[in-house]
Amino acid sequence: FHGTTPEAAHNIARNLFRIDMAGSSRGCMFGPGIYLAENASKSDEYAKEGQGAYMGLAAMLICRAATGRVLRVESSGDFSGSVTSGEYDSVCGDRLAAAGTFREMVFFHEEALYPEFIVIYARVYDS
Repeated sequence: FHGTTPEAAHNIARNLFRIDMAGSSRGCMFGPGIYLAENASKSDEYAKEGQGAYMGLAAMLICRAATGRVLRVESSGDFSGSVTSGEYDSVCGDRLAAAGTFREMVFFHEEALYPEFIVIYARVYDS
């Protein structure tokens, strides 16, 4: 899952992910890559409401990804060199083991992932 705005979701679906956009919306805890989460609730933390026709709506991409050889890490840092060197193919930021939250997969090659579905949704809060 990849949380974003509805407008950005449509742009990514049309033009695919771009590594040069890494970190343009949020930080890069494990390096300047493309982040996917194994839980939709984690990606929802990164999803933002859209504008115009998308006012009050957020977006999430459901993606296919080829993880290959995975470097599993529990602490933050820039691990992009371990992937761009060819030693690994992706990074698993294992926040589940480190902090009891969610794992995030980080990709430093655009070709490793593909946005398959766009989910546009409204958040519903208990009152």
